Amino acid sequence: MLAVNWVQQSGEYRALTYQAFNIAKLTFDTAKSKNIARPAIIVDIDETVLDNSPYQAGLLDTNNGFQLTTWNQWIKAEKAKSVPGAVELVNYVNKNGGKVFFISNRDEKSAKNSKITDLEIATINNLKAVGFTGVNEQTVLLKGEFTKIIDGKENTSKQWRVDAVKNGSADGKRYTVIALIGDNLNDFDETIGKNNQQRRDHVDNNRKNYGMFNITKGIVKPAYIAIPNPMYGNWETGIYNPLAFKKQSSFDMSPGERNQQRKESLNRWLAK
Repeated sequence: MLAVNWVQQSGEYRALTYQAFNIAKLTFDTAKSKNIARPAIIVDIDETVLDNSPYQAGLLDTNNGFQLTTWNQWIKAEKAKSVPGAVELVNYVNKNGGKVFFISNRDEKSAKNSKITDLEIATINNLKAVGFTGVNEQTVLLKGEFTKIIDGKENTSKQWRVDAVKNGSADGKRYTVIALIGDNLNDFDETIGKNNQQRRDHVDNNRKNYGMFNITKGIVKPAYIAIPNPMYGNWETGIYNPLAFKKQSSFDMSPGERNQQRKESLNRWLAK
């Protein structure tokens, strides 16, 4: 409840999102000054440019967690507002010789065997409604697009969609990705690790990538720009050890089991 209230009510949340998008604007302007060809910024959607906190608030006092059915209903309602600063950044880049691509793990459609990409249509409508420019089927790349078959199974990694932006598969032009913006470390690197110690170590080892891009031997390493999201994410599942309860996944754990491990993960000081 406090996490959702912080996103919806605090000035601090807005300050951090404006700060992140200001850094992104500075990154883009720097790339332009260095004559980087076709600079592109890739943004995640949920909790990066669209605020879904009303969905999270709706789960409170229901004994329900995230469910794909209710999540898809929320997407199709097209009621998400923009994250503060996101519209200004996206439209500035699109207006000044760059391009923004929206790469999200939202599904394209709510029914797997359907030919109607209802979730993609709703997502594009929602993005346009809150004021984003440059929004279309070529710039909004959702889960299920540009997949690869690895070991006989379809792999839906975001990396293949990032590659599509770089190699021209997305819209017929090759782009230089100068920044990745997201609320989850996996938006930057999906090999970052599962538990939080691995994820913290990865951040420490790649600290120079946060907030600025680097050019090494003519190759651009994009800036990582993080948007705060205390409501959910891989950081939360990184807390849990489902095997301790003989469960296969954290999603199989009961609320009580999750709460126990949340408490156990805390670094506490107790007054005497």
